[in-house]
Amino acid sequence: MQYIISFILGILLISMLSYVVGSILGVPFDFTTTAFIAVIFLILVWIVAAIIPSESPKELKSDQK
Repeated sequence: MQYIISFILGILLISMLSYVVGSILGVPFDFTTTAFIAVIFLILVWIVAAIIPSESPKELKSDQK
């Protein structure tokens, strides 16, 4: 479920960012490019989230003793 919600929110946020930056630069909005960039960004976020440990530093210290 967390992947579905993060995918939907990622598409929305990257679309808004692409629209705003494109309108400032005078470039037409292209959803396919936006969706492609959003998918790449979300895959990177999911990889980083999998790499970062979910334990707090206090739990890590108690495990080492």
